[in-house]
Amino acid sequence: MNATLRRPLRFLTLFACVALLALVPSALGGHVVGGADVKVTNDNSNVDGGVPNPGFDAQNRQSNETTVSISPVNPDIVAAGANDYRMVTVAGDVWFGLYVSHDGGSTWFNTFVPGFPSDTSAAGLASPLLGLDASGDPVVRFDSTGDLYVNAIAFNRNFDQADRPVDNLVYVAKYDYTPGSPAGTSTPNSAGNPPGFTYAGTIVVDRGAVGFAVPSVIGFAGKFTDKNWMEIDTNLPAASPCAGNVYVAHTNFHGARGNSPIVFSSSSDGGATFTGPKTISTGGPSGTPNNQGVDIAVGPTGTLYVAYNAFERSTGVDSINLVKSTDCGRKWSQPVLVGVVNAPQAPGVAFRTPTFAFVSADDTNANIVYVAYQSLAGDYDIYVQRSTDGGSTWGAPVQANDDPGSRHQIFPTIDVSNGALHVAWYDFRNSATPANEALDVYYASSNTSEGAYPSFSHSERVTDVSHNGNCLMFGGGTAAFHGDYNELDARYVGANHIVHVAWADNRNVSPCDLDPAPGPASNNTGNRNQNIYADMLTVAP
Repeated sequence: MNATLRRPLRFLTLFACVALLALVPSALGGHVVGGADVKVTNDNSNVDGGVPNPGFDAQNRQSNETTVSISPVNPDIVAAGANDYRMVTVAGDVWFGLYVSHDGGSTWFNTFVPGFPSDTSAAGLASPLLGLDASGDPVVRFDSTGDLYVNAIAFNRNFDQADRPVDNLVYVAKYDYTPGSPAGTSTPNSAGNPPGFTYAGTIVVDRGAVGFAVPSVIGFAGKFTDKNWMEIDTNLPAASPCAGNVYVAHTNFHGARGNSPIVFSSSSDGGATFTGPKTISTGGPSGTPNNQGVDIAVGPTGTLYVAYNAFERSTGVDSINLVKSTDCGRKWSQPVLVGVVNAPQAPGVAFRTPTFAFVSADDTNANIVYVAYQSLAGDYDIYVQRSTDGGSTWGAPVQANDDPGSRHQIFPTIDVSNGALHVAWYDFRNSATPANEALDVYYASSNTSEGAYPSFSHSERVTDVSHNGNCLMFGGGTAAFHGDYNELDARYVGANHIVHVAWADNRNVSPCDLDPAPGPASNNTGNRNQNIYADMLTVAP
């Protein structure tokens, strides 16, 4: 969602005055082979291509906030998702852009989740999203049989809808894995199925009420469902009693100045139904009333870990907290404090830089869990903490990035494959000036041939070309936005780890507007052409 879609991330702007002490990793030699960056977005390469549809970004619009997942059935099948603005001129707003590759990320099929405002297909008219303006905060995941699930929010932002009393929700849509089925054809009024997948339907997980649709001096009223995440237990039934379960967590913001708990829902029937959301972030010494930026991890025996950013108004302290369930999400531990963070807006960066928690469980050791986050200590860096007792206690923070200068590293994403820890992030190190004009993606690993935790490998550049993340493409040319997160996914394939990374990228934006005055208007030929890019890394074990 762009910065003008004022979501209630209200404590992102509150600064915690806490310094973070961390171990600094050793610099080690490279062990990563990266491919060429691949543009995931199917667009018209800065030429006005006429009327867009879910399969073709004809007018070169924005996309950001990436998610990516590798199929456990076939590692050549990769799904990605993003906030996709290609249909703004037809449907009026952002929607969930879904992208699928069958060749390991070399080429990508583009489509939308059905139910977008101009969707008049049978699937669109039957969708519970029908009548909602926009959809964002994308997450994609596969189950163990290869079925594809997508999770996001949908909402209204104006007064033109008949369903104003219930105008925001969290949903999960499912695509059955149907090998050999052909790619569908999209039109401005319908979204084609990805090749090898068939849309099966959409289910509402939770509903808010009167979110953005009622203006006031405080921005919104009622309950707004936001900042969701999803995970699926892909363990074998012999290893996990929760095998096959689908898990969703999100924040329920209660008014612009109310509390904001993390709530959790689960499905044990392939996403057909979900349990009612239950609050899991309150209580205990680390319980806080304001929480967001949730992530979920599933351990090798089915243990659930949920990490999130918490803000305590009375003290002004930002922290990373974690809760745990050993019974498929029925009961939860009290929140455990992982670490304290300093989380203001990154100085010198035009797009917002929220600090969220990212958690991953070791797939070879049920006692080991990792959490990553960004924190400001002079400049932003990426930190990882490890628990060796199932999340009860946490070791000291370790800086995952090497740091040759004073530039920021932000938006971490982590995963574990065969015991190896993979970390990627946005990195400003190649900027020549304090304007932070050169943004890249970098990667590092631990528990590979380059060294065991707490050592991390030398930071490897993923992007082939730097881009300026500060281009003002939103709010009529007055605001920058790069999403709130990126994602990687990793799999061990017997000889090496394969790691897919997806990110928002402005390399095709032409010209890049840095003037804070309104305008220029979109010219459909490049000045809003923010795209999704991806790369596959091969990492030696």
